[in-house]
Amino acid sequence: MKDLRKRVKEDRGLIKKIEMAIPGFRGYRKREDLRIADSLLRKQLADDLKGLGTEIEGCRRDIIRNMEIDLLDDVARIVNNIQLTENRVRHAEQGYTGISADYRIKEEELNNMYEWDLFLLNDIDKIRESIDSLRSAVLKSNSYEMKTCLRDVDTIIQRFDSLFDTRREKIAGLGVEK
Repeated sequence: MKDLRKRVKEDRGLIKKIEMAIPGFRGYRKREDLRIADSLLRKQLADDLKGLGTEIEGCRRDIIRNMEIDLLDDVARIVNNIQLTENRVRHAEQGYTGISADYRIKEEELNNMYEWDLFLLNDIDKIRESIDSLRSAVLKSNSYEMKTCLRDVDTIIQRFDSLFDTRREKIAGLGVEK
C-alpha cells in the first residue's frame, strides 16, 4: 500500500501550499495533513473489516447448509465482533490538531498513530487467511477443522481489537473505553 502521508502531501492544493508558507500555520497544516492520511488509512481498515464480515456471513450460510448448527453461535459472535471493531476503527479519534486546541497532538504523535494503524493491516491479512482456511474447512465439511478455524478467526479479531485499544492508550494518552 502506498504511504498515504505522501499522497496527501502531493495532493496539496494552492491554499494548502500557501498555508505551508505562513509562519505559525505550517505546523498546523502538516499535522492536519497527517490527520487526513490517518483518517484515510482507518477508513481502508474499516472497509477491509466490513469485507471480512461479508466473507464470514458467506461461511455462515454454508455452515447452515452443512447442518453444523452447533457452530452458529461461534459464527454469530465473530460476525458481531467484526462489526463492532469495524465501527470502532471507522469512528476512532482523529487526533484533532486545531490551531488553538486545548490539547494538541504533536506531529510525531500523529506519525506514530499512522504507523500503528499501518501495522494493523498485517492483522487484516491474518484474519483474511483464517477466513480462507475456514471456507476450505466448510467446503470439506470438516467439523473439527471448522471449529479450529473459527477459534483462530476469533482470536485474531480479539487481538486486532486489543491492539487498536493499545493504539488509543499509547498515542492519545487516554484510558480504554469500549
